[in-house]
Amino acid sequence: MNERFSTSSPLGRSVFWLCLLAYGLHVIEEYDLGWQPWAVEVLGLPVTWGDFFITNGFGVVPLGLLAGSLGWSVPAASLLLPGVMLVNMVGFHILPTISTGLYSPGLISALGLFLPLGGWCVITAFRHHHRALLLAMPMSVLLMAFPVAMLKLKPLLAFG
Repeated sequence: MNERFSTSSPLGRSVFWLCLLAYGLHVIEEYDLGWQPWAVEVLGLPVTWGDFFITNGFGVVPLGLLAGSLGWSVPAASLLLPGVMLVNMVGFHILPTISTGLYSPGLISALGLFLPLGGWCVITAFRHHHRALLLAMPMSVLLMAFPVAMLKLKPLLAFG
């Protein structure tokens, strides 16, 4: 059977590595087009480029390596990466662009890469790994909320 959304298809076997590559390209777009000053001014987040690099380097990259390494053998873990991609796309790019009318740096790669790759993963998981999807999606929201919560708590709890 030639199923478009198969975990054993060539795309199914490589999709999480492609998600990691997509995230790397997304970070380049955000950096080059000024996501940090945009986030400070438009979203009111007290974020620095250091925060941006720490979050992506110590959060997203290890998550991507985990997802790529595990693939569909542990779908609840691997689906965290496309889940984070989709939450990032909606929460940091689509909704702010709609609500402010201003371009959100990262929107192009979010729509062009995150939407098709993350969408493919969600559809495939829905067809083959329902429980993993039900676990991974709320966890992805929490993973994206964590650095935002740390930024909001920084003025209250940070030393120095």
